[in-house]
Amino acid sequence: MPTPVSFIASRVLPFSAPRVFAALIDWQGHADWVPMTKVEIITGDGGVGTEFIATSGLGPVALPDHMRVDALDPDVMRVEITKVGPMLTGSVVITVYPVTEWTSRVEWTEDVMVKKLPTFMALPAAAGSKIAFEQSLRRLAQYLAKK
Repeated sequence: MPTPVSFIASRVLPFSAPRVFAALIDWQGHADWVPMTKVEIITGDGGVGTEFIATSGLGPVALPDHMRVDALDPDVMRVEITKVGPMLTGSVVITVYPVTEWTSRVEWTEDVMVKKLPTFMALPAAAGSKIAFEQSLRRLAQYLAKK
């Protein structure tokens, strides 16, 4: 039976909310700032209905994560994604909030079910995932600073 893993990663970035949101919905661009990750677009143009696989890790321990964009609202800078399996199922919601004209806060929420994860590993997996995503958001800021 799959094990539920949930977390919220949040970070304030020194860039405007529209600039951050544009980078977050550039699915293939995630490979530039998410460590050990490559992204393959299966169908779609990046908007609603787009399906992609983000594979993280190395060699035999790489985990393919098949996802579908279900809602994307650039006005409120929010995207809703479904993880369609087979190893990870569930939802992702990414929202960018303006803090000032030149800063923004990203909130990345994941509620997923992980196949073959022992129940006792749910809390450590959630804590590790939160740290990893917060580090990825830090790397996003570094990436944007170079663009």
